[in-house]
Amino acid sequence: MDASRKALFQSPHVPSAEPTLTTSTTTNNNAMILNTIELENATQFYHSETEKELHSQHLQKIRENIQTLTADAWLYQDPDKLIGFQRVTTH
Repeated sequence: MDASRKALFQSPHVPSAEPTLTTSTTTNNNAMILNTIELENATQFYHSETEKELHSQHLQKIRENIQTLTADAWLYQDPDKLIGFQRVTTH
């Protein structure tokens, strides 16, 4: 029977007559895939932890700026009053 005809009527789940991988090669491939997955997992974990830490630092800087601005607010006139959004009442 022709080889292409065999391939046409062969079930995809039936192992072919091609040489199969040895057990050690399969084990090495599985170990390499597992190492890759573990590396990606660790990288994602540390990336997310770094992002959280940077976000916390950013929020802390914003809090410090708010405190500084609040402490210095008495030194300056109201910006709305300066640009004309708020009417100045004169008595």
